[in-house]
Amino acid sequence: MSTHASPDVVVHPDAEVLAAATAARLLTRLVDLQSHRAPLHVVLTGGTVGIATLRAVAASPARDAVDWSQVHLWWGDERFLPDGDPERNETQAREALLDALGEALPAQNVHPVPPLSDDVPDVDAAARAYRAELGAHAPDGLRAPVPDVLLLGVGPDGHVASLFPGKQTVHEQRDLVVAEHDSPKPPPERVSLTFPVIRSAREVWLVAAGAEKAPSVARALAGDDVTGTPAAGAQGTERTLWLVDVAAAQDLPAADAAAPASPHPVETAPGSADLAELWARVDDYTRVVVAEPDEAAAVAAAAAQAGLPDIAVSPHQGRLLELLARAVDARRVLEIGTLGGYSTWWLAQAVPSDGSVVTLELSEAHAAVARASLDAAGVGDRVDVRVGPALESLDALVRDGAGPFDLVFVDADKQQLAAYTDRAVALSRPGTLVVVDNVVRRGAVVEADHPDERVQGVRTFVEQLARDPRVDATLLQTVGSKGYDGFALLRVR
Repeated sequence: MSTHASPDVVVHPDAEVLAAATAARLLTRLVDLQSHRAPLHVVLTGGTVGIATLRAVAASPARDAVDWSQVHLWWGDERFLPDGDPERNETQAREALLDALGEALPAQNVHPVPPLSDDVPDVDAAARAYRAELGAHAPDGLRAPVPDVLLLGVGPDGHVASLFPGKQTVHEQRDLVVAEHDSPKPPPERVSLTFPVIRSAREVWLVAAGAEKAPSVARALAGDDVTGTPAAGAQGTERTLWLVDVAAAQDLPAADAAAPASPHPVETAPGSADLAELWARVDDYTRVVVAEPDEAAAVAAAAAQAGLPDIAVSPHQGRLLELLARAVDARRVLEIGTLGGYSTWWLAQAVPSDGSVVTLELSEAHAAVARASLDAAGVGDRVDVRVGPALESLDALVRDGAGPFDLVFVDADKQQLAAYTDRAVALSRPGTLVVVDNVVRRGAVVEADHPDERVQGVRTFVEQLARDPRVDATLLQTVGSKGYDGFALLRVR
């Protein structure tokens, strides 16, 4: 059985949206990972979209939610040029992001490929030095750190990093770093990570924009040999994610391309693009029933403007939360996972004016966006946004006897879903409803050996739920503009 993940494809309208969405996705993933692992290792890429992504990270208020002191940055490849040369990926990355992070990112956490200098006179010496740097930060028993996210641009010829078609370096299985003396694109001398490092990464994200990339994207996803299309060999052990714009996806079969992300990305499993488009069209058609209020739309727009990831509930799901809250005459609501406050708004306007919603958020940057939006929508006076790790906040609520709540909505990281739900029930009364979102994971929940920790977190939750005598429960699969997933509904006995 393969130890690498089959690719997912997400299509965005154009290169600008692609860069912004990739930045938001990266920030969200780092915050998610830091809830249970540190330090993190991220491999950066250069190129137009790669550097635009770093600029979008720098511009996002959510960047401060990441603990950069626990992030190490590496590069997939580098042009062998003097320090500060504007063509170096490192130089461009410093101007786009690293300088903006300042002291938040310790200098010792940045690992550039050594530039041309008196101490490093040739590209082979640079490759040896970078290989040694990887080894110095490798866990016991390994030769290099395991990248948590490894970003790669894709060239029109299908190259990734500086592994070019027809070059022997694409077949390298021993060395972690190679020197390229005769690159087909200038400058000729480069240093590159090899497939042993790339394919060790937990997640590999390949980013491509423009019609000139379309043939290589299609060849890579069709499984072309790495000799002709090196990008075909770039795979992560837990996830392989292709992030492309419409132009770069134009040669893909319909079954391989996710629906264009306009205005919201619709991420689907390979082969389900036609269904995903249909689900989104049905949501659009039935919005006449939901009739998203202007206030809710304004909260969503503020979150998008702040660069927050587009992972909030849909209007249809928000309306469901409102109706459930009204059905149990909820006066006190608990939400785990605020993000930009979109679902919070639906819950807040469902409780009476003297009711309250306590919502828990890990990121102070996200919480600030939510508070401002909810105040502007006129419901801020009944919302208490609490910042910090959700489990700590929940334990504090239990200690303080803060319950009971009439309705609880759980929409946070899935790794601790079982613990969150346990605390939610402890803060409830007989008859309280608990809604737990995103518990199907596009069907991955059925895979007992799935490598994604979020999937395993949901499986632990389901197994705990099945034997919990405190609740009656059901779990429903859902489809819509947010793709294929599902939610659990619990009623406390």
